[in-house]
Amino acid sequence: MKNAVYVVTMYRWGDRECHSYVLGIYSTKTKAEKAALTEKDWRGGTKYYPEILEVPINGERNDSLKVIMELDHNPHMAPKDRTT
Repeated sequence: MKNAVYVVTMYRWGDRECHSYVLGIYSTKTKAEKAALTEKDWRGGTKYYPEILEVPINGERNDSLKVIMELDHNPHMAPKDRTT
């Protein structure tokens, strides 16, 4: 997308219900991917996992976000039981 930015969010254990933070907003997909993978490695490689979204600049309400890098989960962490 021509008029878009790339938002990188880091999630602890790859879980949206745990701690997370926005690493940054980048002008290109390549810069966002590099920053996300560098941060993941710097944080030990298994504690924080990135998600990258392409967000239209001055987007309208009906503009959809495009997932550039899907959020992975730490394979060593058991999923929480959300039913209780």
